[in-house]
Amino acid sequence: MVLMFFNEKSCVSDCTQDEAGQAMRDFVKVCQAVRRVDNGVALVSEVPMEDVAISQGYYLAQWRNDVQNRDHWAFMQRLRRKAPHSSVLPAPPEDQEVEYRHEGDRVLGLAAAHLMDTLAVSLPTAPSLDSSWLSVDYVLIDEDEVQEDRAEVRHASAPGHVSEHAQWIRDSAASSVTSGAQLWEVRESLFASLEFAPGVEANLRDLPGVSVHSVRTALLGLNTAAETWKPGEAEPAWPIKVVPESETRMNLGLCNFTDSDGSKQLFSLHTRYRPRPGRIHLRVVTEEGIVRIGYIGRKRLTEDVPRKSR
Repeated sequence: MVLMFFNEKSCVSDCTQDEAGQAMRDFVKVCQAVRRVDNGVALVSEVPMEDVAISQGYYLAQWRNDVQNRDHWAFMQRLRRKAPHSSVLPAPPEDQEVEYRHEGDRVLGLAAAHLMDTLAVSLPTAPSLDSSWLSVDYVLIDEDEVQEDRAEVRHASAPGHVSEHAQWIRDSAASSVTSGAQLWEVRESLFASLEFAPGVEANLRDLPGVSVHSVRTALLGLNTAAETWKPGEAEPAWPIKVVPESETRMNLGLCNFTDSDGSKQLFSLHTRYRPRPGRIHLRVVTEEGIVRIGYIGRKRLTEDVPRKSR
């Protein structure tokens, strides 16, 4: 799950209520763009979002009551939200203090995003916020030592900024997955360019924990290839080793799996995962521009092992 920290200073502006209302709607589009990449993303703010003043004297609680914002607020209700920052930030050492500033203003959300090495999100209320990275100055007091430095914070105030961070979001979300069942649940966000045959859900739910990291890495590689593959080309450019099965094993039917339409199809191409002899079998449907996963599990040695994957 990726955390995105709300930059409270993006609400400090002299914009009108109409301008603030549109900025909030644009902000919701940013959150939607992140959620399309990571379905489990959570928005973290210092105070509950309902209590945020999105402009002088105009609160989000008022904005949500406007009929034109009904669908946007419905999404915000579905979005995971946490407050305050301390609910997710690790407690700092007792003898350490840190202060972050952006363009001279103290910033809590940007500080939290940098400390957690994650994403900050803002309302698009100023030209200085129209960037996928924001520079912040910070002062760290550790015991009697004072350290001053500058850092770059990953940031989004427009859907285009989210696109720039999409691969990082996928990788971060993937690194938080610890079971095969979780891999299956997040497949649409992590592996959006892959399709999965019916038996793969059971394969993943039965996946041993020791194999989760290796399978996750392999699927991310296959997804990258499928994402950049142009239909009509013979085969995607695989970033990992993908090879066809031996003719002997194909003739024994050891690479035949039930496809999405219920028919038995040959999934000869495969890549390996640890511990051996783990295999991910796939097929490339050239005419449809699709890479479909047919099986994830131990190397099949006979036609009826394992039966549930037939």
